[in-house]
Amino acid sequence: MFEKQKQETGDGGTSLQAGKDIRIVQNIGLQFSEVKEIFHLLLTENFPKLREIASQTATQNIENYLAKFEEKFAQNFDRIDIEKIKDPDVQFSFNEVVEASARKGDKINSDVLSELIIERISKNSNDFISIVSSEAIKIIPKLTAEHISFLSLVHYLSSIRHTGLTNLSQLEQPASLIIELTKNSFDLSQSNKQYLQYTGALTSLNIVSNDFREIAKNSYEFIKDITNEELDKLAEKEAPSFKKLMDIYNSNQIYQITLTSVGQMIALANLKRVLGNLDYGIWIK
Repeated sequence: MFEKQKQETGDGGTSLQAGKDIRIVQNIGLQFSEVKEIFHLLLTENFPKLREIASQTATQNIENYLAKFEEKFAQNFDRIDIEKIKDPDVQFSFNEVVEASARKGDKINSDVLSELIIERISKNSNDFISIVSSEAIKIIPKLTAEHISFLSLVHYLSSIRHTGLTNLSQLEQPASLIIELTKNSFDLSQSNKQYLQYTGALTSLNIVSNDFREIAKNSYEFIKDITNEELDKLAEKEAPSFKKLMDIYNSNQIYQITLTSVGQMIALANLKRVLGNLDYGIWIK
């Protein structure tokens, strides 16, 4: 139980401080009030651009987004450099979010958008990551849920390797999480992939083939000496979700796709939802 402390206020009243945790919560609330104020000011400035949207609807969309963002803000408060909120370039990114949220409401991916904003004002965000996150924020409103899932799928299969594993069965759990996160993109059409290339999220290469089984064997010591046929059988038995991802990599010709820095940024922001903390600097550099 925390210790309550009585404190006289300047106006003759009395306030109660309930230990460190409560003071931290109050501090987060005060800091977030600055963010809300900026968002509301930007919404007012954007009304001429949003004439086709009823002002009440636009305001409600922003309030709904801010409620979700406040939770993300509190969860990541230790990452945030509050002084960056005053940066005009950051406020420009806020403006992008305000306009997109007002227009699209629940159709926009608020989780990914919020993670990108948090990284934009992160203490550890360098100049390049800041630039890339700003560009990613601009692109998010132009993407569907399937597009974001596909970028996440490509990045996971092409660029993420789990360390410290000793057997194939340990790949089942993360693979199952990735399938659940990205399954809506497994049948993404060629036209949609071309659109993603148009947005600047990916590029397409003319590679004939690159079998994922070979990639997996080069990535994990415990399967490097077995044949592809043996790997198929072992994966089917010990890590069926990982086997499914191997098949999807080949059937979707993911070996022909390379994500840009912006595409990687969006993918990582989404993958963090299931894989936990990921260091953007490993890939965005």
